[in-house]
Amino acid sequence: MRIFVLTRSYPSADDLYQYPFVHRRVLAYRARGHDVAVFRFDPAGRESRHAFEGVDCETGGAAALRRAVAGFAPDVAALHGLSEMLWPAFAALDPQLPVCAWLHGTEIPGIQRGKLAWIADPAQRDEHEALLATRIAFWRGVLDPWPENLRIAFVSANSREVMRADLGAVLQDRRTTVLHNPIDAALFAAQQKTPEDRFSVLSIRPHHNEAYGNDLAVAAVLALRERPWFARLNFTFVGDGPLFAATMAPLRGLPNVTLRQCFVRQDEIARLHRAHGVFLVPTRLDTQGVSRDEAMASSLVPVTNAVYAVPEFVDSACAGLAQANDAAGLAHEIAAMVEDPALFQARSAAAAARVRAQSGDDVIIPRELAWMAGGSA
Repeated sequence: MRIFVLTRSYPSADDLYQYPFVHRRVLAYRARGHDVAVFRFDPAGRESRHAFEGVDCETGGAAALRRAVAGFAPDVAALHGLSEMLWPAFAALDPQLPVCAWLHGTEIPGIQRGKLAWIADPAQRDEHEALLATRIAFWRGVLDPWPENLRIAFVSANSREVMRADLGAVLQDRRTTVLHNPIDAALFAAQQKTPEDRFSVLSIRPHHNEAYGNDLAVAAVLALRERPWFARLNFTFVGDGPLFAATMAPLRGLPNVTLRQCFVRQDEIARLHRAHGVFLVPTRLDTQGVSRDEAMASSLVPVTNAVYAVPEFVDSACAGLAQANDAAGLAHEIAAMVEDPALFQARSAAAAARVRAQSGDDVIIPRELAWMAGGSA
């Protein structure tokens, strides 16, 4: 099959966190013998090319897109991040070309609305409220009537229901499916964690807005300081973004906390996984949680919040779950595993097994390929 991947974003050497889950798909499709071209759409029409881990990515506007599609002659277009901003790209395609579109996050109005709750600046709130109204109107206009060549995948059942809350009957089940982001179970290999690993806590997160819940991670660490075994714990925080310095400030100077303000490649993430046992990944808003699932594949036990799609992917058998905005609950879950190494090891094994059964690339990629070929997922 010839697959034309049309995406809003794609990783590069200097911007590693731009849709890495799309890149993992491209590698997986190629490994299974399919021909894949990657095109990143730029509404301003700026044209460029770059390569990332052996994958060539072309960037451009509608004219460049038409040339690329004509030159590649795909059987299907796999579109990631469809919204009003990417709609000109969809409109530039041959209406006879099947298009399978994945919605990952704020393309869904209800997810955009969820982020609004964490924007304090009045001007930014006004801007995002206007964007939300535009997005709802966009989807109602685009899907009624529904384009004959378009099918949509959501990365969780929860995110499809969040979309349905705004669109109602316009969202046709027969034209949608649920396909989780696939997790590379070879790169993020399972390993048997030792009881000592429960003292090593890792966090790898962007720091672009409060929806990531990094402040909850900081509060959880501070809450654990009163525990008699706190000095045995070691925390590694890796990430970047405009909120990193201010959010992490209360942890600076703690001898058992390492702060790395940077983004890292996925092979480095896998290496960090091997050196830790617990993955501290609080959240206020998630359609899936790819970084959590990658850590689970590496046998880390996630400690997170049971919000949005999170309970679709983890439970108390394989994770430490706190309620929304509950930093004390996060601390409690870490403490429970410190004080019960058998619980930690049981959750570790269960985490690695669950993510492989639910979202492993050997499970998801064949389903995606079958869906793109015109079958059911």
